[in-house]
Formats: sequence, structure tokens, C-alpha cells
Amino acid sequence: SDAGNGNSSYTASTDNRTLPFDFTFYGEEYNTIQINTNGWISFGDFEMNAFRNYPIPGAGGPSPMVAAFWDDLMTGSSGYVYYYASDEYVVIQWDYMRTCGDLTGGWYASNCSGGPRQTFEMILYPSNEIKIQYQDFNNASDGNYPNGGTPSHGCYSTIGIESHLGEAGLQYTFNNTYPEAAVTLHDGSALFITNGTDSEFILGDMNGDEILDVLDVVVLINEVLSGSYSAPGDMNQDGVLDVLDIVILVNTILS
Repeated sequence: SDAGNGNSSYTASTDNRTLPFDFTFYGEEYNTIQINTNGWISFGDFEMNAFRNYPIPGAGGPSPMVAAFWDDLMTGSSGYVYYYASDEYVVIQWDYMRTCGDLTGGWYASNCSGGPRQTFEMILYPSNEIKIQYQDFNNASDGNYPNGGTPSHGCYSTIGIESHLGEAGLQYTFNNTYPEAAVTLHDGSALFITNGTDSEFILGDMNGDEILDVLDVVVLINEVLSGSYSAPGDMNQDGVLDVLDIVILVNTILS
């Protein structure tokens, strides 16, 4: 549970779970994770809440960290955090959470209420890969910058990963700004985090037979319909499998 504005302790807003498989992250092997209501997880065991978000990598927040949507989020009013585990994957879903805000007094008045809703999930795989996907993405909490003084909250949300030492990481967005090569996130977006390289597979070769043909199209269609993700099927490399990938694969085969 999390009442927002830092009013919840780590014992209320952070929960420990033992993973069904070992997960290697920045060269370290872990079998437990900490799940926080404020849109992030950390590997290992520690005591922290961290509702105020910062850039990644940096001193703020836990290390190591995977920030799916690090912001001041609240449970209650139909907002929950869910956890599911199997030998094939682990899912953490922040469902219908509210961003701490006050619609009558501007963002981040002392009584948090009525902020925009966020629904997103993080999936961990035994391959040490991570998928983050967003159903409701409302990156609207500006943190009252640049009004001066010490802000109560960070600039918009933070999304990215950080090592256990806090000196290395990949930041996808902070303060609603993105790297030049990054796609702006929105409803239905997904991010896939992997240490693999494109040289490990042929783009579009869904069945791994090193031939692009109609069988690959059939497999890709099934992947799209099931809502799953496969790196070889991401023809336009936008982190999402959809009909555009099918069209590109068909055109590639025909050419």
C-alpha cells in the first residue's frame, strides 16, 4: 500500500519475493527481488521506499534497479500491485495506479488525490531478459519544476536500468526527455531489455531455419495475436510486435 507523498514506509510499499529462477543483472546473480509501489524493482535484499525519482544512473534510489515507471504512485481506489511467478517468467504489474497529484491545487499539493492513472507491467525471463509494457501511459507529473526551492518529486517519471554499484545504467527517459534514437512511449508501447546482439539471429527468421518464408509469417502472426515478444520478429525494431512487423516481413519475403 502507498498513500503517496512519501507517507508510506518501506515495509508498507516494498515487498520481497523469491524468484523461481536465478537472474543475472550487470554480472551479479540474484534469486530475490524487491517490488516497490512506485514503479520499480531492485534485486537482492534492502530497505527502501524511494518515491522521489532521479536520473539513471545516479545516487538517488536503490542500486541495482529496474525502473518501469519510477514516480510517486499510489495504491487504493482500485489501484494494486500484482505478482505472478512460474518457471517460464515472472510478472509484476502495477495496475490502475494513481500518480500523486491534486487536481484542484496543482501537482503535488500536500494531499495527493486524483492524479492520472498508470497501468504497466514488467516481465523477467530466465534468459536474463526483461520486457516492460505499458497499457496506460500518462507521463504528466512535472514535479513543479522550475518553480525553485527543493521539489517534493522528480521530473515526470524515470524509466531505465542501473547496476548494483550505481555507476552504470541505461536511461530511457527522465524529465519527459528521450535519447535522440529512442521512440516516445505511449499507450501500448513496450521495451525489451537484452544483452543479446542482432548477430545471434536473422531478423524475420521466426522458426530459426535461416530461411525467410511463409512459415515465418505464420509464426509471427501467432506471436502478435498472443501478445508475446520475440526479437527476430521485431522487423522495425520498435520493441513491439504488431501488424507493421507482419507487413514488413511479407514485403521482405516477396522481394
